[in-house]
Amino acid sequence: MPNSRNSWKWPMLLSVLLTVIFLAQAGLAEKHPKEYPEQGKIVGVGTNGRTVVAGSASRTVYTHVYKVETDTKMFQLDCGKVPMFASTGGECGGDKKLQIGDTFHFRVKNQWAYIPTMETEIDSSTGAKKAVATEEKLRILSEDLKPDAKPAESKPSGESH
Repeated sequence: MPNSRNSWKWPMLLSVLLTVIFLAQAGLAEKHPKEYPEQGKIVGVGTNGRTVVAGSASRTVYTHVYKVETDTKMFQLDCGKVPMFASTGGECGGDKKLQIGDTFHFRVKNQWAYIPTMETEIDSSTGAKKAVATEEKLRILSEDLKPDAKPAESKPSGESH
């Protein structure tokens, strides 16, 4: 019987050791900064309405939409910030809200556009303000090729190889 009491120790020690090794490697792994390969310019702004149902009542709320032009595509991006009490939600862009004429970088993944932003946070214990790098996620409502877009690899006519 002495062996049956100690038989659980080795598997338990081994699992704890493997967990510690895994967590240490995950903590030491280099975190690669996110890349934002797309560049676009805001050429239009608007709102997108949707109906929100709360109990037996419903109301229409609006989110900000940005029309973004890249070299080859046109995007409509929905900020997605739904208001609590007002009819229109907040704007995207962090501390510097997105406006017509702004050029910014973004990345596209699974029908979402991600933009890097800076937001000022206040430390609750000291009251000090600090800028924090964040990322906002905007839903892609549409993504269309520009009618005048030229393929990146084509050469203008008249050029020889």
